[in-house]
Amino acid sequence: MSRLQDGWDAALSAWAHGRDDIRALVQIGSRAQKGGAVDSWSDYDYQLITTRPERYGDGSFCRALGPCWAVGAHEAFGNCVKVTAVYEGALEADFVVLRHLEVLIATAALRWPKTELLWPRILRRGVSDLRIVVAPGWKVIKGGAPWEARYSRIAPYRAAMTEKEFEGLCGNFWAQLVWAAKKAARGEFRASQRGIHEHLIETGLRMLQEEALLSGRQAYPLGRRAELWLTREQLEGTAFGTRPDPAALMNALEKIAGVFLGTSAAVAAAKGWRHDEYAEVRAWLAGSMSAISTGKAPR
Repeated sequence: MSRLQDGWDAALSAWAHGRDDIRALVQIGSRAQKGGAVDSWSDYDYQLITTRPERYGDGSFCRALGPCWAVGAHEAFGNCVKVTAVYEGALEADFVVLRHLEVLIATAALRWPKTELLWPRILRRGVSDLRIVVAPGWKVIKGGAPWEARYSRIAPYRAAMTEKEFEGLCGNFWAQLVWAAKKAARGEFRASQRGIHEHLIETGLRMLQEEALLSGRQAYPLGRRAELWLTREQLEGTAFGTRPDPAALMNALEKIAGVFLGTSAAVAAAKGWRHDEYAEVRAWLAGSMSAISTGKAPR
């Protein structure tokens, strides 16, 4: 455990209460959830609600909170900035910077949830994001009773996969698989590795998550705690390496294609959707693997 961790909550609270533009600081994530699976590896997650979001976009504020090893920022949840800082002892803290007025509007709209169909699209999206990340658990660090009342309106929500999303995920998976296989055959091994990890594994985990949820199992996005909710067969099917070697890359492609085919079929069956098995792509992949194994792949 980091030495910083002992005084982290008090230091963060004092810092937030000393800044007038920060109207609320709300802790979310596993550390704020009842029964959350928290251990020494768990990070700290916060929503920083401010009238001056431009002050926090570069993450420089994080250095005022303790010995900071590294800090970075990227876009999250539409037009919001997520700042990630790593402190002494590898304590990790994430801050999603939210504009005060926008959160006021979203939480006010939740007083009348039945009017959702009348809300502008941007408001519906913002409220959905709040429901997804906040509803599992939250704790108001700065803001007091008014913000506790606002956050108490945020009900649990999970966006069910639509048939259109399902078809898009399947089409993109098989198209990207062809791309990654061609790069491996050509000798562009690092490009193939990137394609496998950025597109195929990401899409595969999303489909595996949906199958698990439809089966009544608890599952998390982005592959989090996947070792606990994947089946034994799925664990074996996703256990592969992607070193820059044509045989290793093609083996990875074959395994992930098999897992995706099975899990997408299960999701389609559960939902009553049509399932395309992309037989032409799989036949082409098998032929490419054979050509590589015999040294006849084009260069």
